[in-house]
Amino acid sequence: MSIRRKATGMLAAATAAAGLTVAGVPAAVAAPSAGGNAITASVWRNIALTGTYTIRDDEGILTAGTYCNGNVASEGWVNEVRTPSVWWETTCGGEIRVEKHVSAETDATGGVMIHVTLRFYEGTNDTNTDLDAAYDFNRYVPAGQTSTVSEITLRNGENGGKDWAKLNLVLHNNR
Repeated sequence: MSIRRKATGMLAAATAAAGLTVAGVPAAVAAPSAGGNAITASVWRNIALTGTYTIRDDEGILTAGTYCNGNVASEGWVNEVRTPSVWWETTCGGEIRVEKHVSAETDATGGVMIHVTLRFYEGTNDTNTDLDAAYDFNRYVPAGQTSTVSEITLRNGENGGKDWAKLNLVLHNNR
């Protein structure tokens, strides 16, 4: 084996072992199986959550009856287990914040079980910790496919439901 070929092979092994990315794509990482004997390659998938939102702040600091509209867009690379994290957030009216927390895990076929928690905060400012509504859902998305989650509504029950957020999401399992 030539020295150059051996060095290239050692670099590839070090890259995979360190979990580094190659051209923006996480390298496969060898890991022992549950039994500890065989080595299996980690399955990495790029998942994206896109869609739209509308938020109504009934008694907003800025003006009463404020409506905010926009797009939801976030993505990340996942493998067997991903820790929940805030993948997206937005504010409206100076008092409302909506967050999307995501975790996911892949399977051997490249399918992804995506876990989403939506949180609706309403208080005296848009950095408050007054959680007024939350919605959790899980969705399995096969490799290379999408799944639509339509019209999720989060309402603040404290003022008769006049403060709310409506989201329409599409979950993508790319690569």
